[in-house]
Amino acid sequence: MTLSSFQEYWRQALQDEFPQDEIRSLLVMAIAHRFDWSAIDLIIQKETVLAASDLEWLKEVQERLQKREPIQQILGYAWFCDQKFLVTPDVLIPRPETEELVVYLRQKLQEKQIRKALDIGTGSGCIALSLATSMPQTHWFAWDVSTKALSVAKQNQVHFKQKVHWQRQDILAPWPLENFDLIVSNPPYIPQNELHNMDQNVVDYEPHLALFVPQHDPLMFYREIMQKGFTHLNRGGGLYFECHYEFTQGVAAQMQETGYVGVKSWKDQFGKWRFVSGLKP
Repeated sequence: MTLSSFQEYWRQALQDEFPQDEIRSLLVMAIAHRFDWSAIDLIIQKETVLAASDLEWLKEVQERLQKREPIQQILGYAWFCDQKFLVTPDVLIPRPETEELVVYLRQKLQEKQIRKALDIGTGSGCIALSLATSMPQTHWFAWDVSTKALSVAKQNQVHFKQKVHWQRQDILAPWPLENFDLIVSNPPYIPQNELHNMDQNVVDYEPHLALFVPQHDPLMFYREIMQKGFTHLNRGGGLYFECHYEFTQGVAAQMQETGYVGVKSWKDQFGKWRFVSGLKP
């Protein structure tokens, strides 16, 4: 079967599951992984006859996609800030919004003296490792309640020169006696009652522990982090959150009530309120 023929087979097999542009994007990701080809090779290589082993692999990918398994988990990695991060069902797949927060912090903190920093709910370690790369003088800590997630994060560290101190920590429990100049967190923020409206590939394949909060208290983790963070931040230290777009203003209000100054919120690239920050006076 030629690549051109397979493209049509792929399109027909997935047309009930995905929009046309996403079907093509998924194929581009698959052939990039298998052959190290780019999107233009779908045209240049269209008459290439696929080897039986390659065809078998591509069909397996297509069948897993039909079951709504995320392409990142099928391939075993996701791109984040121009780096490959190992992903498994034990960690969230890094999102573009989280990448936006990292890019923002890289720009904002490049002239700051940050001695110690903390990433809460680190998952794959994408935030801590991406920021550590651009902040080599900073001693980074990263916490997660999941030992399996921390195992993934430690494997991701192999590809980075910077070291991060990984630690299993329940943020609802007492924190270690450490102080920080920076705390950043993308905690669970999706109310349980939204589960039935979410995509199957998220609900069935990503860890609920990292996604959902009780619907009666969606700010539970934010409140805990901002209150304890106020004690564990050094003077002038910053707290930065990624939030559910419906709760961003609520997080900002609670930060002000807790005593943070210079509290601000801003939108993501999709025009949704997504981020909140504040400083300890």
